[in-house]
Amino acid sequence: MWSLTFALGCVLAPHAGAQEKPNMIIQSDIHPKPTRLQVSPNGRFLQYADGTPFFYLADTAWMLPNKLTEEEARRLFADRSAKGFTVIQSLIFRDLFVPNSPNVHGVRPFASEADMYAAKLNPKWLDWVVRITKMAAEHGLVMAWLPTWGDKWTEHNNSAGPVIFDEDSKAEAYGRDLSEALGECDNVIWVSGGDSHIRTPAQADIIRAMVRGLRSGASRGRLITFHPGGGGTSATFHNEDWLDINTFQSGGGRLNVPNYRQVETFYNTLPTKPCLDIEPNYEWAPVGWSRQNGIAPEHRAFFDDYDVRRSYYRSVLAGAAGFSYGCDPIRQIYRPGDRSHAWDGQGIQTWEEGLAAPNSSQLQLLKRLLLDRSYFTRIPDRGLLRELDQGGNDDPVSHIAVARCSAGGYLLVYVPILQMLAIDTSVLPANRLRISVYDPEAGVQSRTWEIENSGIFRHIPSRRLDTLLAIDAINP
Repeated sequence: MWSLTFALGCVLAPHAGAQEKPNMIIQSDIHPKPTRLQVSPNGRFLQYADGTPFFYLADTAWMLPNKLTEEEARRLFADRSAKGFTVIQSLIFRDLFVPNSPNVHGVRPFASEADMYAAKLNPKWLDWVVRITKMAAEHGLVMAWLPTWGDKWTEHNNSAGPVIFDEDSKAEAYGRDLSEALGECDNVIWVSGGDSHIRTPAQADIIRAMVRGLRSGASRGRLITFHPGGGGTSATFHNEDWLDINTFQSGGGRLNVPNYRQVETFYNTLPTKPCLDIEPNYEWAPVGWSRQNGIAPEHRAFFDDYDVRRSYYRSVLAGAAGFSYGCDPIRQIYRPGDRSHAWDGQGIQTWEEGLAAPNSSQLQLLKRLLLDRSYFTRIPDRGLLRELDQGGNDDPVSHIAVARCSAGGYLLVYVPILQMLAIDTSVLPANRLRISVYDPEAGVQSRTWEIENSGIFRHIPSRRLDTLLAIDAINP
């Protein structure tokens, strides 16, 4: 079992009210052997087989098998592992513009057009997918593999097509082949679907057939989820036993999307299942995608690290089991001279430049704070907020997220913009509390002090943008 400990370069202030200087960005250890995952007994989270918590923190590299060399894939894995990511989301194959496109080695997903329409993958391509999966394991990463993008089972999609999964038997055989090929790899989560809406019962049956194939092969014990179309969810399959994790796509259509509301919906839906935002707004992606085509790059709106942090913190503290990050040039593995996908690419940076996008270094702070505390007792509770204005806490710009330990150990509070905070601390059965204030942008603890637990804690953050507070019960 690989450890999930982290080294943090911050030291608690020596006396109440002391102010700290910001410390170094957190660096995660690299642990080489991730083992098989399962759903936690309470149905809310993910864990390893021995009960160790697993926080799903994914980067998105849909085109990895198509566009990266082995050396480049290792570079991506090393960078993401060092920044605390635990998952890489990718596709077994994807055709953005031309069907059956070759990878950088000249190998095609299907050896011939006949094989493509028969859904018989090229053995050389499968070998490459297995190689990628094993490389990811060496860096302590799980591969969340999509067997196919939606263009291969529906014409309503944003990729090249054609539809090849037009019969249940073909989809099931394809799923079984994948399951057998990756059977020896424990570091796999299967992600059915592929950014497409289920429009007909026949399409839902294709998804189910592919899942039956995955469940009938050598990797039958791996977790399975579903990747819906923009604004969609996995609700179609919620009551089906094969769906281990509920997902939704809040997407990149506009700013201030309240993705925490869908988490709250899933959190209160039976049977209980973990959930996460599997495709939120991507860092460095244009707001609204192609709607900004033709506008000069300097006049366009792009999602930045702050936009992504709000989606991240508020969905996780609302009860999600993790989060899927994405940076647009890495999402499509963009190289100089490539044709940009989903927008005209004016102002786009390269995938290698995307490795240094600010938010990729910021996300591990919350992960560490959660894993350092009682993990499986975390529950959302924004009802602890007090002294709210007339609008309550429903504004997606200013919405404050609150989670607490059901055993009374801690509160975590994310404040997205400067505003007064008043929170009920009577749920923490301790006479004294430790208050720790964090800067989510720098990934550091900026201040810590102790107070008497009066039942209400009031605070006005010093940052105009987002602030994270941890309130821990101090037991005698």
